[in-house]
Amino acid sequence: MKTNGLNTMSFGFSAVNAGQRNVVVAPEFIAVSTEGNFRITAPVSKALGIANGDYVMFLNNLDEIDTAISEKNEVVVNFCEEQGLELGSVEAAIAIHKEFDMWAIAKGIVEYDTKGNQRTCAERLTKKDKVKFAAQNYDAMFEAAMKSDNEEIKSTLSDPDVEKEDKIDILSTFVVARELPKYRGSKVANPAGMSGTGVSLNFTDSNVWKQLKADMGDEATKSNRVFDIDIDKMIDVDLNDGYKTVTVKAIVLGQYTDKEPARIGTKVEE
Repeated sequence: MKTNGLNTMSFGFSAVNAGQRNVVVAPEFIAVSTEGNFRITAPVSKALGIANGDYVMFLNNLDEIDTAISEKNEVVVNFCEEQGLELGSVEAAIAIHKEFDMWAIAKGIVEYDTKGNQRTCAERLTKKDKVKFAAQNYDAMFEAAMKSDNEEIKSTLSDPDVEKEDKIDILSTFVVARELPKYRGSKVANPAGMSGTGVSLNFTDSNVWKQLKADMGDEATKSNRVFDIDIDKMIDVDLNDGYKTVTVKAIVLGQYTDKEPARIGTKVEE
C-alpha cells in the first residue's frame, strides 16, 4: 500500500463502515417471508449505486408481453404452436407469461411533470419523528410559539407547572413535513443505519411481492424466494420520467430458489 506521494494522487476518500467483517456475500435479490418485504445484498446495492435512504424501482416487460399476445406477435404464435396451445386462450396466456416474463430492478429516479418541473411529496413523519424534532429544536419552536397569536398555547407553554416533556409534545403538533423530491420506487433502508453503497438494504412493495410469489400460496410467508443476480450483465433501460426519456442501469432477476428463512441465533447464509 502506497503511503507517500499523496500530492500526486487525484482519488477521493470515503468513510469505511466500522466493524466490517471479511465476509463474501453473493449478489442476491430476496423476496423475504415477511409479506411485502424485499432485501438486496451489498454487491447489488453497490452495483446500482443505491445507498441508505435512496429508492429502488421495479421494471418488467408484462405490458409488452400482453401487447405481443393481442397483436399475435410471431414469437408468441410460434411458441403456442410448439406447445400445442391455442393463442388467445387463458392457458396460452399463462404459459406465454411464464416463459417470457422478465423482472429487473434499478435505482429510483426523480419524477417530473410535463412542463419539466420536479414533482414533490410531503415527507412522511411519525408522531415519534415530530416529538424528536421538537425536542431537538425546543428553544426555537418555543420562541416562535410565544410570538404567535394562539393565547391558549402561549398560556400553557409559559405555565411553570407544565412539564417540559408535555410542552415538547404540544410543540410537536406544529412540526410541518418538508416537501421532498418525488421518486419512483420504494425507499430503502439499512437495518443498522449504515450509510454509503455496498450494504444490505431492505424495502417494501406489497403489490410486486405478491406477483413474484403468486405461485407459492400459503408458503409465501414461510419461505424466502432468492433470485440469482448477475451484476456483470446490467442492461440499459430507457424510461420516461414524466418529462423526458432517461436511461437507467438495471439488473435482471434470474432464476430463483425458495429457502427457509435463517433463524435468529443461527449462522447467516453467505
